[in-house]
Order: sequence, then structure tokens, then C-alpha cells
Amino acid sequence: MSRFFFALLLAGFFLSTPALASESLDEAMAHKDFAAAETMVRAKLQADPQSGELAFLLARLLAWQGRYDEALALYAKLVVQEPRNTDYLLGLAQTLFWSGQTDAALTAVQKGLALGPDSLEPRRLQIQILLARGDEESLAQAEALLRQAEQRFTPAAMADQRSRLQELRGAGNGFAPRREAEIGLSYEHLSNGYAAWKSAYLEGEWLYAPRRVLYGKTRLTERFSLGDEEVAIGTYQPLGSLYDCQLEISGSPSYEILPKYSLFGGLIRKLPDKWDVSLGARHSEYSATHSNLYNASLGRYFIDQRLEYTLYLGKAEEASETYTHRLQWTSFYGERSRIALYVAAGQETENSGEPGPNQLLSSSVLSLGIVGRHWTPGDRWALSYEIWRQEQGDRYTRWGGALGIRLQF
Repeated sequence: MSRFFFALLLAGFFLSTPALASESLDEAMAHKDFAAAETMVRAKLQADPQSGELAFLLARLLAWQGRYDEALALYAKLVVQEPRNTDYLLGLAQTLFWSGQTDAALTAVQKGLALGPDSLEPRRLQIQILLARGDEESLAQAEALLRQAEQRFTPAAMADQRSRLQELRGAGNGFAPRREAEIGLSYEHLSNGYAAWKSAYLEGEWLYAPRRVLYGKTRLTERFSLGDEEVAIGTYQPLGSLYDCQLEISGSPSYEILPKYSLFGGLIRKLPDKWDVSLGARHSEYSATHSNLYNASLGRYFIDQRLEYTLYLGKAEEASETYTHRLQWTSFYGERSRIALYVAAGQETENSGEPGPNQLLSSSVLSLGIVGRHWTPGDRWALSYEIWRQEQGDRYTRWGGALGIRLQF
């Protein structure tokens, strides 16, 4: 009799275990006891290892406990199994964001939004990521998306994001205009008996609003024993949240060696994952001829570094095209300091100083250089510098440097 009663008790215990475990899991989740919930979910996964629902819950539990690497490994498997599952993509984006990987998080949430553009939570997260970046471009994107989301959903649904944006736009985090001036000299030694090149310059820059700059420059230049003065003015202006343009005009009243006048226009486009692309064109008029120079660049930021490739296409009057390739690596340090290494190779057209239609000559070039700017503590004074060496075909090799003192006021 006792054996029969014990068997009934044992059977009743095992039959009630699933319901009891389910209740315990719900209770653990309600009390945010994620460690206990994880243990229960792992036990369920042993019985049903193919369950995507349980794996998804485990990934969220791991992320909520700050174990981001384990959670991301699970999300990676889930997304491979179901690449169009918007819940998986949202969970992956949230975990990447919490772990500080904002670029990857933005990519993941954008994939989810491409599959479900009317989903509220992915849109909230996208705006939250952009706000967390904090730079002016990201804030502009967040503001544009926020306006769209408030119209598509309701202002109340985006109240937290709107409040955070207002905080970032507030006085404590507001924009501070900046004015800078720099004075400097350059010197280059030329081989094959050519006279040295020299220049002196004075330039100013005014950042008067986010992404809005006015600048001007004047310089005295001596090349091939010919001297010129030059004045240039220009501006950078935003065109929406993703585009910036540059416009510049320069002129020389003497134009012995420098262009009589020059016009430049450029367009910069921000791309995802810290990529950007730019296009530009410059037209220069000389005393007896003219030339055009076009450029296309592709660059990417890597935390505190940047790599950029630029292709130049030159076309002088009654001459064939020239092509130059330039690669530059830049390292940023401190608040605003930087140093860069560059190499360029191809063909280049320059003013030879000779009168008549042969004023512009094309030749092969190979150049190497170091350029940078170092700000002192307090970011009031800076030292600008550049050292370079350039082979100008068989005509000459020139090497030299430039040094400038910059003041912020």
C-alpha cells in the first residue's frame, strides 16, 4: 500500500513539473531575476534544442545581465537561421547598442526597418542610437527622423526621444562659435639648378554655426624667381543632414605664376558606417591658358583614425588628361590634434612660368609627406606643420616644409 501511495505521489510530482516550471519562469521574469530565469530556459533548451523562441529568450536574458558577447553569439545564429525576423534584428541591434557598438547597431536596426518600416520600437531605437552618437550630423539625422516618427505614430510615442534631443540641444551642450587665425611660412629646395620656392600666408576661419564655415586666405608666393600675391575666400555649408558643399574663389592681381583666378566647388556625402564620398571641380585661368582639375574621394573613419583615397583628373587647354592617385592615413589625438601620412603618384600639370601656350606642362609625379596640427593644452594655440618630397618627372625634385602658428579666439 505504501509503495502504491509513493508511486502516485511521484507521478503527480512529475506531471505537475512543467506547469510549475512555467509559473516559476514567469515569476522570475516578473521579479527580474534573470539568472534564475536563465537556468530554467537552459533546462528547457536541453529538452528542445531547436526552439528558436527559447534561444531568443536566452539571448535577451544574457543581454539583460550584461553578458553581451554571449548574447551576440546567439543572435548571430538566430539571424542566420531567420534573416528576415525583425524581432531577432531588433534584439541584435539593442545588444550591440548596449555594448557600445553604435555603428553595427545602426546597421542592424536599419535592416529591421527595411523589412518593417512601420514598426515603432526599431524606429525608437534608431533615433536613440543617433542621439547617443552626439555629433552634429547624427543629431540632425535624429531630428529629421523624429519629426517623421511623430507624424507616423504620435508625439507621445516619441516623448523620451524628443526630451533627450532637447537636452542635447540645450545650453549645456549647445554649439559654441569658433574663430581661428594662422600665419605661416614654407620653403622648398629644387634640384637641377632651379631657384627655391618660398611662400608666406595668413589665413582665418570662422565656424559660426554647426557645419557652417567661412574662411579666407592671403599669401605671397615665389616660384621660378617669379613672385605673386593671392587672395582666396570660401565657405562650407550643409545641404540637408547628409550633404555638405564647399565653394571657393581665389585671384591674383599679378598672376605671374599663380592663376589669374580660380573657382572651386565640392560636394561631400556622408555614408553609413563612417564612410563618406566627395566630388570636386576647379577651374583655373592663367595669363595665356586655362586648366580644369576634378577630384573624387572615398574615406572612412576608424575610431581615432581615417583612411582616404583620392583620384585627381587634370585637363589643361590643348593637352591630354592627367591622373593622380593619392592615399592618406590620418591619426587623431587629444581633442583636435592630428597627424597624417600621404603618398601620391601619377601625372600633374603645373605652371612653368614660361609665357605663351606652353605655360602649363604635364609630367609624372611621386610625392610623400607628413602633415599635421598639434594643439597645446587649452586648445588656444596650435602648431601646423608639413614636410614633403616630390619628384616632378625629369625636371626636378623638390623637398621642403611649412610651419604655421594658429590661434583660436
